[in-house]
Amino acid sequence: MSVFDIQFELSPILTKFDKYVKELGKLEVKCSTLKKILLRKEKQGQLFVPDFKTVDDIILTNIRSFQTPKGTSKDTFITDVDMFEDGRIVLADDERLNKRLVIMNQVGEYIKTVPLDDQCYDAVIDKDTVATTLVFAKTVVIIDVNSSNVQRTIHTKDKCYGILSKGKQLTVSLYNKTIQFFDLSRNTFSTLSIAEISVHCSMFSDKLYYTTHNSDAVYSITLRGEVRWKFNCQKSDYPAGITNDASGNIFVACRDSNKLMVVGPDGKKSRILLTTEDGLDQTKAIHYNHKSRMLLVCNLSGQCFLYKVTK
Repeated sequence: MSVFDIQFELSPILTKFDKYVKELGKLEVKCSTLKKILLRKEKQGQLFVPDFKTVDDIILTNIRSFQTPKGTSKDTFITDVDMFEDGRIVLADDERLNKRLVIMNQVGEYIKTVPLDDQCYDAVIDKDTVATTLVFAKTVVIIDVNSSNVQRTIHTKDKCYGILSKGKQLTVSLYNKTIQFFDLSRNTFSTLSIAEISVHCSMFSDKLYYTTHNSDAVYSITLRGEVRWKFNCQKSDYPAGITNDASGNIFVACRDSNKLMVVGPDGKKSRILLTTEDGLDQTKAIHYNHKSRMLLVCNLSGQCFLYKVTK
């Protein structure tokens, strides 16, 4: 598409109004490529250009901390965490005697427990539905958390771990170095091969991210499986839980080094945000809520921290 810029050049001789004036000016039509400008209206009469956060801009403000209630076992093993739109929190307790989802409100008050048949990870689909991976059963179950009933069962090709939901699509990390995509509306699935075994993955725009504790690394790949970049963590960090903010920054929970770090969208810059001094102890499960700009950080023991993310 082109835009035409019409310019009129006034002839100096016109000011003399001489009877011999033969031209009043020149008319030119210039063609140039249209440049697309995206502006978002923030308030009436004002135009706003999005202000993106870098890893240096991010500020975490602790809102509260709370403890996941005990189950059948005296121990808990929180492997994943997600949030409903109304602020309710769902935690996957992978402890072999517990095998449950725990539903709590945003204040940290217990609501209910959903018992499961196997060790698990989870992802919220909509206001009352959760998709849960049953690791050794090689199965994804979709559960109504109000009734605790299984609505649907999907079998996977290998042990299934971290899961995320985006619209009607589920993305699941499998043990055989693949990530599977399930389209719930069309009942179809596709498989993407990756470089290393991954237990947790995240998606932002058309990019996929995953952690691998075998080589202490974070990968960014396209949806075709092409590696965009690889970020090397410190040895024995054990990068696990992963999530993205609205600017494409990647939060990573490093279980064995007890730290939460953030990596920039290009994989070049990183920064440590939280450590043991902030209460981190074998942290694996994290979740960023784009609507509320809240970051949930949970230790394996069930101790959870809720942060407001600002700049």
